[in-house]
Amino acid sequence: MGHKKDCVCYYRTSTVTNRNGDSLKRQKSNVHRWCRNNGYRVRGEWWDIESGTVDVLERHEFGELLSFCEKEGIDTVVFENSSRFSRDLIVGEIGRRFLVDMGIKLISSESPESWTSDEPTTKLIRHVLSSVSEFEKCSLVKKLKVSRRRKRKSNEKKGVVTRERTGKCEGRKRILELHPELESLVIKLRRKGFSYRKISDLLRVEYGLSVSFMSVREIMKDIEWMKREKRNRKRRRQTETV
Repeated sequence: MGHKKDCVCYYRTSTVTNRNGDSLKRQKSNVHRWCRNNGYRVRGEWWDIESGTVDVLERHEFGELLSFCEKEGIDTVVFENSSRFSRDLIVGEIGRRFLVDMGIKLISSESPESWTSDEPTTKLIRHVLSSVSEFEKCSLVKKLKVSRRRKRKSNEKKGVVTRERTGKCEGRKRILELHPELESLVIKLRRKGFSYRKISDLLRVEYGLSVSFMSVREIMKDIEWMKREKRNRKRRRQTETV
């Protein structure tokens, strides 16, 4: 068996919400398959959660990758495709040129030749791939915007709303969403005459839930609002069927 060449692998996802998705798993699978098939030994892997329009040299994990390469004498970086390196044509090309001048070889597992040469044809291919990546990013942003708008309207009808009573689509979940059982418990304690502060203390001591007395007050407001909305939705349905 021939001597394997050393390389490092680079992955990128745009948001923290993708941390538990399949993006990283897919990238690793494609990159590792290419490395195995082409006689490369993976010496390290780095993963940035960063927008693809950010200069690659300003990304924390990519900086760590370069430091490792310099220390270990490794000159090859493998990534899945143009969008993982950069979603901006100019940023990608400037970053590539800088790294090539440093002696770093960039290889896309999906289109290896397009990143290893400055021949007119391969340069055109690289620019086309980057342009397509940028177009896909813009299309995705637009689709997500439409989806969020539709989700907000749908959730508003269901009573899943923000503090401003508009349809909720994203953001941190409120305590009632995480612990729906609190609704009946808080109502029962209020009926017994417990203050918001006393309820807060009981939740912490007996249930291990850290809920401030102000949050307890907001919970009661949410409960009252949801009851009122439930009655209103019932009336609207009855009116529509008449």
